[in-house]
Amino acid sequence: MLSKLEKEYIDTRGYWTLFKPLALFYRHQLERALTRALRREGVALEGKRLLEDGCERGNLLRQLLELGASPGRCVGLDRDDAALRDGRDKTAAALRFVCGDAAALPFRSGAFDVVVQSLLFSSLPPGEARERAAAEMERVLAGGGVLVWYDFVERAKEGLPQGLELGEVRELFPGWRLAAYKFGLRFRWAHFLVNKCLWLAQTLASLGVARSHYVIIIRRP
Repeated sequence: MLSKLEKEYIDTRGYWTLFKPLALFYRHQLERALTRALRREGVALEGKRLLEDGCERGNLLRQLLELGASPGRCVGLDRDDAALRDGRDKTAAALRFVCGDAAALPFRSGAFDVVVQSLLFSSLPPGEARERAAAEMERVLAGGGVLVWYDFVERAKEGLPQGLELGEVRELFPGWRLAAYKFGLRFRWAHFLVNKCLWLAQTLASLGVARSHYVIIIRRP
């Protein structure tokens, strides 16, 4: 989706909410891609110990509950304590939110069956920071577990978070098996079209024109 800076810009103008067409467009695109990926790759969430790394306010965690994740076995981690407090206020009490660093996850090795990366890596600078975060995700993943990747691919202006293409994801998890599902519509296209001609934005997205995001199911070799 959008970078945190872009979302902050939009939030100040009051239209990055699910009452607005642009937010709903991206939400529906993600729901379809995530459901398709989990179903096709045989990933069941029910009863699994699940971590969302970079959960912000827990929006994706709440979607994962709708897809079968068990509230009492889900944890969301983020560095933004204010966002986590907001997430706690809006989410089922059984969900646990932890303030922490993706480069040094405060969990034991093999603690989770499913680890979800949610718009985290695009907010990290390329190089060592991303490599450390990937290594920590691998460390806390149990044997036979699954990594679920959700992030955007767009290259933003200098100084803003940068998306990752599939080859860059492969470099972070060398030798792992990746099943990638690209979806969505580049932000500039969607921003222009959704409010003017929603059916055209939906059609372009369904045709795979200028796709903007990845859901990737990642497994050990």
